[in-house]
Amino acid sequence: MITSVSPVTRRYVREFFLRLAVFALVLMTRLFAPDRLAFTAPFRWSRWPLAILWVAVLCSMAAQLNPNSGLTAGCMKQYPNRFDPVPGYDPEALKRAVRRQNRGAVRVALVWLAVNLCFGVLYHRKVLSAADLIVLCALAYLCDLVCVLFFCPFQTFLMGNRCCVNCRIFAWGSWMMVAPLMCVPHWYSWSLFGMGLVVLAVWERRYARYPERFWDGSNYLLQCGRCQEQLCRYKRPRTSKFR
Repeated sequence: MITSVSPVTRRYVREFFLRLAVFALVLMTRLFAPDRLAFTAPFRWSRWPLAILWVAVLCSMAAQLNPNSGLTAGCMKQYPNRFDPVPGYDPEALKRAVRRQNRGAVRVALVWLAVNLCFGVLYHRKVLSAADLIVLCALAYLCDLVCVLFFCPFQTFLMGNRCCVNCRIFAWGSWMMVAPLMCVPHWYSWSLFGMGLVVLAVWERRYARYPERFWDGSNYLLQCGRCQEQLCRYKRPRTSKFR
């Protein structure tokens, strides 16, 4: 049993506190200077919190497109350098696993799209402002790592996967964190959402072509006995119900 904190876990914990600081900055700006988050208004240098969020989110997305970025195997399993094939794995079992995981992914997509389309409707009805959507985006940016490190409602209630290393939708966090902005026609919102869709498309393309990289029954590196990351060490629940 691994008792020390792995380098990958330390990296993600540091990243969590960085994202927490970004969210706190955005929230405080919304409370005391909301005009600085109005990305649809004419450009002003005083809106630097917007630039910080834009750069932070964009960089987190771009890292997933780099096979040498050092991210968790949950994200990097899409690349051949994170695939250690299990000899003689059952192709039919792989197909069943893919079908099961795809059903969970569809449920997540429907729920997340429905929630964020509601945000879009509220924005166009003037109930929510552009600043409110930025706060929601920053919250999703933070919660992306809450799901990885502490508790993931998608894993628990919709997907049923054992851990993030085995997660079918790990890279979906990119478009999910910027989904609150998708209904606002502006270069700021659509540049982030567009980049999230690029990450999503690359992931889905590789999942369709190389599903064996994404299943622990065909990839040794995704099995608990081979895991050197232990990202689940702080996560609850960790029970046998998760496949």
